[in-house]
Amino acid sequence: MQTLGFRRPNQVREAVYRHLKELLFSGRFAPGERLSEPLLAQELGVSRTPVREALMRLAEEGLVELVPGRGARVRTFTPEEVEEVYGVRALLEGEAAREAALRATPWELEDLRAHLKAIDEAPKEDYPEQMRRDLEFHRALVRLSGNRTLYRLYEDLLSSLALVRSALPNLSQEEATRREHGAILEALRRRDPEGAKRAVEAHVYRFRDLVVARLRKGGV
Repeated sequence: MQTLGFRRPNQVREAVYRHLKELLFSGRFAPGERLSEPLLAQELGVSRTPVREALMRLAEEGLVELVPGRGARVRTFTPEEVEEVYGVRALLEGEAAREAALRATPWELEDLRAHLKAIDEAPKEDYPEQMRRDLEFHRALVRLSGNRTLYRLYEDLLSSLALVRSALPNLSQEEATRREHGAILEALRRRDPEGAKRAVEAHVYRFRDLVVARLRKGGV
């Protein structure tokens, strides 16, 4: 019988990969920041091999760039790539909000409100934690659509979105963001599908413009 090339998963290898991916999603590393294999291995208390394999997997997913002779670094985005990512986000999240307005239950909307409260309750100086909770709000919103295909596509986009969003990690608790989140939730409560879609698009495009402006000023 021909071998299928199966390799039993290694718990340490998988744990290192998932941990580093979560750190990237939370914005703990800045765009373009170098990721040192020896330092990461030391901090995680593992050998360099699972760290190297994790970085290779993350590079395949577009989260990390492997630079010959210089190791790994967090991926950076051009303004054009940011516009593409946020354009797709607006399409997916806007449609999700439209569908959620038609089907979400009152207790599901209350859970969504709890996500917003959690953002405000995050430590004021812990921007990565604020961003993580912000992304969880948007994931919860997309899940409320009940559209599994849409949610799967959104999850695929999250890796790029998290890295792009980390360019501005300190905006989750600002007043403009609170107003926009509140407008989304209010449209959902009113069962206003088009209003919910417009509220999401306004929120997404404002962040897009802020990130693009920061990139073009060379601030990332």
